[in-house]
Amino acid sequence: MSSTLARDSVATSPGLRWAIGAITVDRVIETEKPALPARVIFPTAPAEAVARYAEILGPKLFDRASQFFILSTHSFIVRTRRHTIVVDACAGNDKERPAKPHYHHMTSPYLDRFRATGVRLEDVDFVFCTHLHIDHVGWNTRLENGRWVPTFPNARYLFSRTEWEHWKNEATRKAYATDPYFEDSVLPIVERGQAEFVAGDYRFDDTIWLEPSPGHTPGHSSLRLADGGREAVMSGDLIHHPVQCFEPDWSSGFCTDPLAAARTRRAFLERYAETDTLIMPAHFPTPSVGRVRRAGSAFRFVFDGE
Repeated sequence: MSSTLARDSVATSPGLRWAIGAITVDRVIETEKPALPARVIFPTAPAEAVARYAEILGPKLFDRASQFFILSTHSFIVRTRRHTIVVDACAGNDKERPAKPHYHHMTSPYLDRFRATGVRLEDVDFVFCTHLHIDHVGWNTRLENGRWVPTFPNARYLFSRTEWEHWKNEATRKAYATDPYFEDSVLPIVERGQAEFVAGDYRFDDTIWLEPSPGHTPGHSSLRLADGGREAVMSGDLIHHPVQCFEPDWSSGFCTDPLAAARTRRAFLERYAETDTLIMPAHFPTPSVGRVRRAGSAFRFVFDGE
């Protein structure tokens, strides 16, 4: 698969484009920075193991000064012969997020970066959220005249029915987050009639389909792409950081079922190890995508272009 590197006029990090047969994929970055300490993102990780991996991972993936793992938050724009699909909608601007200060009243140039790909907001046919966490639904809506309106006015927003059934319960949401992300980034889409609740194996067509990947959340789904003898998979938060290739049993502190998440992740890594399938996670730093290789009894992630 080829990757084309192009710096747009706004982004502080390169824009990236990949080709999977006749399908093109652009990355639209919202933020990339040292984001979370090990005790938060991987609460079961032994401190001595984190210290060891800090040496192995290097400064692109781990910030020694803060002792934080470096994470990106980005969307992918998928363009096929028939459809334009946005995968995961980041955290969004102007959102009230007092419990998560790094998302509180953000003013990122995300929309400028989005338009720099050549895609207009009106061109988007579908928005697919791999799951309904706060940093994957924010740009579903934007603030307009004091109201939250769909960012992509002509799109159908696809939510896993299993995921929706889980998070629509207010008590369930409040056990996870007090910030009103559901109220400002999900419910307005439902109320406008632009939401579509789909099965975990929903197919856009013969080249793009969903596959269930539960654990991080109950209805978490990945997106498979296959065209012209090439394959890719957008894995959402099935895996947050390349260190989890070395340690598949390290589930994030945000997983609703850490044991199930670890099982799903290990099966995923086994499935794609030593293949040419391009893995496109939601939070890996630039260039964000690559391939899985075996490393003894575990795995390692090789970034595209390395």
